Amino acid sequence: MACSSSFAGVQGRVNMHVFDDCCGGSLDQLRNNLLYPLFPNVRTTVSRLAISPQWSNYGLRIFGYLHPTETDEYIFAVSSDDNSEFWLSVNESPENLQRLVYVGETGNEWTAPGEYWKFASQISKPVLLVKDMKYFFEILLKQNRGMDHLEIAWSLNHDNATFSVIASEFLSLYEDESFLQMGDIDHVPQTKASYDRLLEPMSPAGDMIREDPRDHPYKYKILDGSLLKDLFPECNYNPSYILNGQIGRYEGVNLIQFSSVYPNDYTRQSIAIDDEMCFYRQHPSFQADKGLASYLTEVEDPDAKKIDTGEGPFWQRVYDVKPLNVASKQTAIVVNSCKTSGNIVMSQSHAMPIVRAFLKALHSREETSGYSLLHVVNVVRREDKDVGSRYLVELELVGPQGQKVLVSRYVYAQDENSRKPTVLCSPKAFNWNPSATVHIIVAVKDQARWIIQFIREMEKVYRATGDKNFNIIIIDYNSSDIDIEKRLKKAKLPSYKFKKMDGNFRRSGGLQAGIDLVEDEHSILFLCDLHLYYPVNIINSIRKHCVEGKMVYAPVVMRLDCGASPRAPAGFWEVAGYGLMGIYKSDMERIGGMNTREFTDQWGGEDWELLDRVLGNGLEVERLHLRNFFHHFHSKRGMWKNSNEG
Repeated sequence: MACSSSFAGVQGRVNMHVFDDCCGGSLDQLRNNLLYPLFPNVRTTVSRLAISPQWSNYGLRIFGYLHPTETDEYIFAVSSDDNSEFWLSVNESPENLQRLVYVGETGNEWTAPGEYWKFASQISKPVLLVKDMKYFFEILLKQNRGMDHLEIAWSLNHDNATFSVIASEFLSLYEDESFLQMGDIDHVPQTKASYDRLLEPMSPAGDMIREDPRDHPYKYKILDGSLLKDLFPECNYNPSYILNGQIGRYEGVNLIQFSSVYPNDYTRQSIAIDDEMCFYRQHPSFQADKGLASYLTEVEDPDAKKIDTGEGPFWQRVYDVKPLNVASKQTAIVVNSCKTSGNIVMSQSHAMPIVRAFLKALHSREETSGYSLLHVVNVVRREDKDVGSRYLVELELVGPQGQKVLVSRYVYAQDENSRKPTVLCSPKAFNWNPSATVHIIVAVKDQARWIIQFIREMEKVYRATGDKNFNIIIIDYNSSDIDIEKRLKKAKLPSYKFKKMDGNFRRSGGLQAGIDLVEDEHSILFLCDLHLYYPVNIINSIRKHCVEGKMVYAPVVMRLDCGASPRAPAGFWEVAGYGLMGIYKSDMERIGGMNTREFTDQWGGEDWELLDRVLGNGLEVERLHLRNFFHHFHSKRGMWKNSNEG
């Protein structure tokens, strides 16, 4: 452009936020990233609206003020690889943004540098701008792979005017971030183009995140426990798979059994195309040489024309097929060998006799005879071959006055293979405490973005459930990028504890420091990591799968692929990881706590070593894939700032 001048107080730069480890080419993939828009990897500035960082798998958000130096109509243009958008406000307020131009929406569109005429969406209609006014603008770029670039240009709406990249003399910062910590986020603008989606309900993008009665047990009123007292005769509970004594180093992972569930909770990762065949290969009907074609049986069509060749296509060929429910046939072998398989699904024919036996016991007593079944919420089975099985039975019932209640109780069934009617008993000293306090413990260092996100996740849980019986414990190895305690004081949480530690980051040492802050030995510890997305029923899930003196809980988390998000999950289940564990404080003390002597500055293997001691001390481990429980994809660049980064 021909016009230029100077103006007071303008730096000639604009803010740029970089979101790394973000795959795909569409802006939807950027917006669905849990860290967007408040928690970029990098906060910096640029002096010109034409960039080429020569990087891959990232997203950019550029924002600031535009200063026209003459009153006239302007036309804007954009080019980029991959998708991009340019938004402009009608004034200096971020609240009045309008999208003017863009390149693509699916992630497959791109242009060459300076190629403003490839798509009709790249060039705007004329926009009237006024001299000496400033206009807030925002630019988004999503880069996958290939030559990355972005250009925003403008021209006056005159004949023969040419586009020129918007240069520094027309730009100014929205906010000087040079003196702010990464943990300071209150200044970050949230706009129509870029807003925090944490509070927005997730629209289902797959069966796994569709609403399920298991997801909101906190909405149910639990049936008064006194009504269930002595409902079943008590029986000894001594599973054959319980160990007592020393086991070999890291042998515990090979001794774990998986429980099965009913009804289907759709934790199977059915959109992982590359890995999906492993699910079918485990089934006895699968023929490797024929693949899925082996399930089809050709049926003769008497009216079809006879074809001599064996070469296709065969338009008139027809088939028969038998119903195939592979989910109800999978075994623990499948879970260990196929990381997309999800929970083992119990068949209806197996689960319903347990439910009917439970209801029969309810109806046999005057106090509960008026309650009828409304919905089978959840049945979890831990099988002990040739002995019997333990069940967690969760039923939604409706009472005589129409009141809805939830019953959630462990029962045991013996002699399941006999033809006799199912008889249930109450396993001795095997009950879960619905009011036990849960302490969620995490150790951190210099991870401001993820620390804030962790706190926000806990706020989300508290906001949804109103559960006051959980506590957050953060052990901080002297983080320099955030004042964690200040952030905790502002957070809407039922309670928290915070402790500072010196020296290099130590996961085992940090977790043990958190454990030591817990005074009540009859409360539950949940040892966890930072980079997690939690289901809102996490506290209830931990409580009901931890039994003091008997059982600990090690939920399986899904590791999201690069570019995937909780709104559109894709990845694999981390069946070999045991770093996420719920255990009563009394049990943790009994097994000796974290191994801080052996695992000092390094980490990796401390979870398997802890599992060895859990099993060696006669504790059972409940292992289930937990719906809507995700580990976010992230690189390890800059993590913890010690020799373990990579």
